[in-house]
Parts: sequence; C-alpha cells; structure tokens
Amino acid sequence: MSPFLSQLNIYPIKSIQGISLPSAKVALSGLVNDRHYMLIDTEGVAVTARDYPQLSLVQAEQLAEQHWQLSHPSMSENLLINGQTFSNLTLECKIWDHQVIGHHCSTEIDQWFNSILHIEVKLVYFGSSSHRFTNRKPDTPVEFADGYPFLLTTNASLAEVNRFAAEEINMAQFRPNIVVDSNEAFAEDTWKRIKIGEVIFENVKPCERCIFTTLNPQTAERSRKGEPLKTLAKFRLSANKTIDFGINLVAENSGIINVGDSIEVLEYQAAPSYLDRRKK
Repeated sequence: MSPFLSQLNIYPIKSIQGISLPSAKVALSGLVNDRHYMLIDTEGVAVTARDYPQLSLVQAEQLAEQHWQLSHPSMSENLLINGQTFSNLTLECKIWDHQVIGHHCSTEIDQWFNSILHIEVKLVYFGSSSHRFTNRKPDTPVEFADGYPFLLTTNASLAEVNRFAAEEINMAQFRPNIVVDSNEAFAEDTWKRIKIGEVIFENVKPCERCIFTTLNPQTAERSRKGEPLKTLAKFRLSANKTIDFGINLVAENSGIINVGDSIEVLEYQAAPSYLDRRKK
C-alpha cells in the first residue's frame, strides 16, 4: 500500500480535544486554527493538560470565522467565543523557553476556564503582536504548538506499539496533526522531505513524548500502567534519553492538503538509532 493521508487534526486551544477535518489550509506556522489559543496562569506561563488533565476534555466547534463554541462535561453551559469582541490587552507569555506576546480574549472566557481548572487563568490568542519561531529552523514561525508547526504519525507505527503495550493505545493520545496510513512501522523516521497535496514538508526531528500521552482522551485519567511511555521506552529511547514517536515537520510552502492525498517521499535520510529491549 502506498502511504496516504488518513486523518487531519487541529487543536484550536492548546491541550483541548482535537477536531478532525477532511481538508486543511497549511500556513508556514501550522494548520490554520491549530493551537491559535492558549491558556496562561497568573505568571504568564502556558497552562496545559500535563498539569491540568481536565483541560483535555474541552471540546470546540467552529461556528464561523473567529466564532467557536466550547463545551466541557463539568459545565452546564457552553461558552461562545466571538473574536470580534476580544479586548485590546496584550500579555507577556512563556511557552517552554520562548517568550511571546499573547492577545487577551476576555474576562468572561477566563472565568469559564477558571471554573473547570480551579485556578486563575487567562485565554490568549496569537495575534498581530505575537511572534515566535522554531529552534532548529529560526526562520520558521510557529504559534502555540510545543515546538514545531506540524506533527506527523502513522497508523503502522501505532499498530507496532499496540503489539506490545499492556493496554490499547489510541492515536488521539499522541495528538498529531497529520496521520498517515502505510505498511511499514516507523518508515516516517527515514522521510527527510515529503509532498502531501500542494505542500512540501521537511522532517526536522523526532517528536519527544511526555506524560500527556498517558491521558485517556475520553476520561482525562492517566494510565495506571504508564502506557504508552512504558512500552515506547523499551524500543524508542534515543541516545539522548528521549522517548520518540512521530516526527516534527516544517512546511516549505503554503497550500491545501486533503484526507486521501498520497504521500510522495522526495528525499530520504538515515533513521535515528534506538536500542530495542522488547521481549519478542
């Protein structure tokens, strides 16, 4: 089977549930509307579901451009977001080692999230005063994603993890933007440059996985068995002691990509080396 694009996902607010799309517009900074919003605490530091798992249960529905409806199991009322009513306030934000200006949305939105997380937070968006760039490609912009604009995973690699994991792992736990159907597990490690639809992507680095992957996407409960990290550590532990799954991409141009598009490998590279300690 030739590899093809099987799923496209955006996460409008950092750490909330994803939205699957049949097609997406690719900008250099990521899929349009992906991680465009982010919560920050009173110190301006990014708030994520790593520390506040209930955030991962927020669902978003786009009603129109700049208009979203949010829901959460603990909230009796949904929240409507209207981008045309946002405040003019800008705030200093910190996401990992990056300082970036965020544009404040509104106190009403903040209060809705405060009720879910039981801490004081503010929702900011990536606006005209916001500027952020990736580490390894300093000319490549990125909004509020962890480090790079795009994350690609493959169903074949997930199937290989599930062969050994103590419990069934769902792809949603890895929070990819681009999911590929292919025959060979971890073939993506060898893809240096690929073309999907109108867009050429470059593989910048493997994606380092964290405790976020252990959250159940439906319940926000952590895996008592430490999966999938426990299994991945047995055969995807790098020389730098990172646990890798998926690849971080940057785009060389903008354009449209669609579910069903073929994956054309333009250039290959040597795959990273991992010690395999699985009992087969």
